[in-house]
Amino acid sequence: MQALPEDARQAQQLLQPLPSHLAASYFHEVIGKLGESIEVRLASQEKGRGLFASKDFAEEELIFKEPPLVGAQHTSNRADALVCSHCFSFIGSIGIQIAHRLLSRKDAEPIDVNPDYLRSLWSGVAELPYSNRFPLRKLVTCIGGCTDSVYCSEECAAANWAAHHQLLCCGPRAQPSPVMPPAETEQPRRRSSFEAFRESRERLQTQGLYSMTPPVRREAPNIDKADAIRMFKEHADETNDAFHIAAQVVAGTLLRADELLSSNSTPGSAESSEDRSWTALQRAWRPYAAAWKAPWWECVAIPEDVTDADAFRSDLRELASDSLELLKAFLYDDRFPGLFHLDVYGSIVGMFELNNLDLFVASPVEDYFELCHGEDSSLSAEEQHLTQLTTRPLLDALGEAYDAACEGSAFYALQSCCNHSCAPNAHAFKRAHIDTDGSAVVLAKRAIASGEEVCLSYIDEDAPYHERRAALADYGFVCSCEKCAADAAAPGKAAA
Repeated sequence: MQALPEDARQAQQLLQPLPSHLAASYFHEVIGKLGESIEVRLASQEKGRGLFASKDFAEEELIFKEPPLVGAQHTSNRADALVCSHCFSFIGSIGIQIAHRLLSRKDAEPIDVNPDYLRSLWSGVAELPYSNRFPLRKLVTCIGGCTDSVYCSEECAAANWAAHHQLLCCGPRAQPSPVMPPAETEQPRRRSSFEAFRESRERLQTQGLYSMTPPVRREAPNIDKADAIRMFKEHADETNDAFHIAAQVVAGTLLRADELLSSNSTPGSAESSEDRSWTALQRAWRPYAAAWKAPWWECVAIPEDVTDADAFRSDLRELASDSLELLKAFLYDDRFPGLFHLDVYGSIVGMFELNNLDLFVASPVEDYFELCHGEDSSLSAEEQHLTQLTTRPLLDALGEAYDAACEGSAFYALQSCCNHSCAPNAHAFKRAHIDTDGSAVVLAKRAIASGEEVCLSYIDEDAPYHERRAALADYGFVCSCEKCAADAAAPGKAAA
């Protein structure tokens, strides 16, 4: 029997479930850093791991709060919210936030606001009345000098650089340059993966990066690293912005593996360099080895308008392959070939499909306009009237979506361990004026006893039984919670 190539052999092992003792050690370490009163252990053979309370929780009490391992703002949301690329808190000022939105869009209808005034808000020359009641942290630029990422502090800039951005930055890696006002470009329409695949394939064909007769391999075009990074990011923007987060996983794993190799290097060791690299990769991969994964093209829900499911899944596989080839053009490391295998990359993207919690941060702009225009404002009627001479044109220009939040996707180590229930005892919920970054926040919906499993609802738990079953089919399981068992047994209820 022919031996597997090294990348396929490594990929096969990387995608094996993490042994229970290693998983227990990993989650114990994660929980210890957060100091939360929870534990991760086997819930059942059917459900696998679950998250359990290790103390009593009262209704609406915080169960845990955790920052994402990786995460990114949706491409289509970047024009709506200027946030820290690491913690996802809003930055700059209320004036900068409003100017960012209005300068970033190009609507058919002109707005009744002077662009020069917007640019003065962006630069800080002009300041909106009472906006100092909603202070935001100043913008900090990227260590590498790119304008793709901005931060709320030097600490966040350094943390993101250390985590993964140093390998994904297309800046000059010199002194950070000033952040420029956003270009006045039209926001791209969010497209389906199938539609985006067709368009990206045509573009990649013209650039010689896509072959209609795979698996013929071609040499990567002779371009510099910054251009290669831009090409990868452009492809992700146009197709599936989950590829941005997948790149963070790969880059972060590479950095951790390299650090482990450096710290554990022993001159004269009998262990081969290949074996040491493989050991380092396995340890660096551990946070994702513990997650529920499946290839993206196998676990994604088939859209209702798709008639050929096999062709659709094949196209998604090709799309992931395109993304991986663009990533390898600037990131490939031959010490860790398994990390760049398509099965691993596809499973990383599938991990987001199966585990991700929407990243959401409410906008402080909403609070500002409530102060200036709300009925329960702390301002006097005269103060509101004078303020509205400035703010009314801005509010009208922003329209109904004046309160647009930061939206994205992220992967959370502990949240991903929470199993589903149609009668959940917990919910992911951001508390106003308390939870102002991209951390996952899980609160008790009712009193929870120590030792009880903490469950969330992945769907609308108030939907009829048959709708809940259909929605959960996308996750690949049939719910057997008490609510579903009662609905299934009730005469006529299951069909309602």
